[in-house]
Amino acid sequence: MSEPHNTPPSLEQRLARLEDRLGVPPSAPVIDLPYPNIWAATLGVAALVCGYLGLGLPQHYYQPLFAALFLALAYHRQVWRLYPAPWRWPLVLMNFLLLCLLLKLLIGGGLQYPFEWLKAPAFTAVPVPEGSAWYRVIPDFTLTWHSVPGVSDWYVNMTRLQTLMLIATLAGALFRFQPFASLTALALLVLSLPSYFSFVWDWVILFLVLGGSALYLQSGAER
Repeated sequence: MSEPHNTPPSLEQRLARLEDRLGVPPSAPVIDLPYPNIWAATLGVAALVCGYLGLGLPQHYYQPLFAALFLALAYHRQVWRLYPAPWRWPLVLMNFLLLCLLLKLLIGGGLQYPFEWLKAPAFTAVPVPEGSAWYRVIPDFTLTWHSVPGVSDWYVNMTRLQTLMLIATLAGALFRFQPFASLTALALLVLSLPSYFSFVWDWVILFLVLGGSALYLQSGAER
């Protein structure tokens, strides 16, 4: 006799398990959302607005590419519910946009110019205007600062480096090589620090909280 197929726990079971770990008494009421798809859509749209205000738009095709791969894997593994029409495709599109903005935190470094500040002085002669006095035969000189060719315009494609670190971290986690995955994740965090200063973190925190809640409400296999 074959064993029953193991299905992912439902939302109510996840909440009960979380309350059990937090030490909530069994008699405590469990939050029951009658329309989790409506709540997920509302929180997701609010998260997208906060993510746009805090992160801006995705600037590299790597971000939607990895978002599509993660989205297909999540639905294939039944991590998120695939709701019937008319909620199916709007929620799929919303999850795709949420992942695009989330990946901008990880691989949104763009082009970094580490020596952009390096400039060299140069004296520029200002020609004597016509019709000036006869004694003004010596032109004036002005001091200007110019970028050093080949040095000031040298850049590093941080998005590609972050992508390599992300792939290495995922590969280490896939093969359960935890020391390697931890080191690559730390390297990814260090590489991402310069780009973090350009984000508006008041909106980013709201995006992470609301977006995480919207994705969690869709977790579990559809009954």
